Amino acid sequence: MLVDEINIKLVILGVGSVGKTSIVKSFLDQEIPRMYIPTIGSSIARKEFILKNIAIKINIWDIGGQKSFNPLNPVFFTNVDAAFLVFDLTQPKETLPRLEIDYLANLSKYTNKCIAFVIGNKLDLISTKEELENIANYYKIKNVPLILTSAKTQENLLEAFNLIIFNFLKEWEKGLKSKQFQGISNEFLNLINKTENQLKDLFVNLDKVDSIMISSKSLPQLTKKKISSSTPNLDSGIELIDYGRYKKKIEEFNKIKDHITDSFDNKLTIIKDVISSLKTTPIDSLIDTIDKTMKQLNDIKKDFEFNLDSLLSLEKSEQNVKEVKKELKETGGE
Repeated sequence: MLVDEINIKLVILGVGSVGKTSIVKSFLDQEIPRMYIPTIGSSIARKEFILKNIAIKINIWDIGGQKSFNPLNPVFFTNVDAAFLVFDLTQPKETLPRLEIDYLANLSKYTNKCIAFVIGNKLDLISTKEELENIANYYKIKNVPLILTSAKTQENLLEAFNLIIFNFLKEWEKGLKSKQFQGISNEFLNLINKTENQLKDLFVNLDKVDSIMISSKSLPQLTKKKISSSTPNLDSGIELIDYGRYKKKIEEFNKIKDHITDSFDNKLTIIKDVISSLKTTPIDSLIDTIDKTMKQLNDIKKDFEFNLDSLLSLEKSEQNVKEVKKELKETGGE
């Protein structure tokens, strides 16, 4: 019988189309989408490991990176335990700088302390070792560990998740007053049949990194953009659409709406699981567990609201496109 559980909030951050959703799907052994569908708000997935009498639950928040969908909403950066900062190895100049300017700045602002790795994704698309070395040496964020992965081939992917979980457990052990759960990080290594050194070999620049922890004290002062909490405007460009693009636009709207609906269902499942776990919590740790659960539910509630606003905006945008189609028909513009 489980007597305790450890919940880890792991956020996957980065601009649009760098492969964040593919990374999550690949880690969970799910099919990677063939067509790119931008994530609106966030999509939450969960994976669980059982060690001794402890359930380690990884709550993975896949954060949408499209600017029009407000990727810097504060709810995405609160109560974060660990973060993957993802960029595209085939477009490092375009996708890496935003990690430092936006995402690291907001982790510093809204999270007291968390473990963070930079993930260079799409390793399978790099043709030569020389090209890879040039990217690894030139494109990196100072003082943040770098790992190179491929969501498509799963190269280094599972190990990257294992490494960040292991490091979280090591830090978690340091804060324990009781010796009851000491050694849980080593138990995790035994479970995955890896040594600490084997996992650390993933890092490209470990010798140049002082700490894997991100905090407001460890980050340089960066210029922070003003974050808007308003619903993203999804109507941009609709007025100029022509009938030839109508069908493609509607298909895109429908896929995004389906994605949001699936996200709603997934969050409901997580809420049920979180509430059910309270029933098996020992009485001596119940109050602490309830406090942690309330924080989780509050984060999910805010994300629900954001996704609902986004869904309503999509409905409005889709209606605008349909009105354009109707007008084109009436004027003979087909």
